[in-house]
Amino acid sequence: WLHPALQASYRGYTGPGKLPVHLGNWYDATGQGATYPVDGDGHGTHTMGTIVGQNGIGVAPGARWIAVKAFDKNGTAQNSWLHAAFQWILAPNGDPSLAPDVVNNSWSNTNGFLTEFEADIAALRAAGIYPVFAAGNSGPEPGTVGSPGSLDGVLSVGATTPDDEVANFSSRGPSPWGKLQPEVSAPGKGILSALPGGIYDSFDVTSMAAPHVT
Repeated sequence: WLHPALQASYRGYTGPGKLPVHLGNWYDATGQGATYPVDGDGHGTHTMGTIVGQNGIGVAPGARWIAVKAFDKNGTAQNSWLHAAFQWILAPNGDPSLAPDVVNNSWSNTNGFLTEFEADIAALRAAGIYPVFAAGNSGPEPGTVGSPGSLDGVLSVGATTPDDEVANFSSRGPSPWGKLQPEVSAPGKGILSALPGGIYDSFDVTSMAAPHVT
């Protein structure tokens, strides 16, 4: 959260020299006890930079962000962590008024049939929170869209190249149930954004496309 491109947009930021408010704006669902927004992998910082980053990297630099840590430093997660993350998003610090308008999910399972998170997604939608998911990176064959991006109730996002063509790696539909997914594609190749330590770099995956839409 201290990255110069992200700090001012963090909802818990209260101004220079003032104590930030992390309660209700940050949650560590992994049980590893991080009490403030931290990213041991870099993936979350990069996606958030594309959403709200300052200095020309963010699509919506005037928006504010909150975050949940649901993955470890190796970029892996347990289902229980993800369920806990969705639960917190519904009512950060137990307060539904602190819930976000939209939640970016730059993650997927290669098994498009997986319905593990259907109830979580339904709860988000019922609460007026819009879920955006990366389609996955198992392209170019058809029927490779990953879950939860393959499920009803989400907006699934594929990746395009700087030439406005669908990226070779971007997962394709249809979903296992015959639905057109991803519904939309966005820039996902050569995307420059923030990384921990105040630096910047470019990545190529649908994880970088989803935050453009979010």
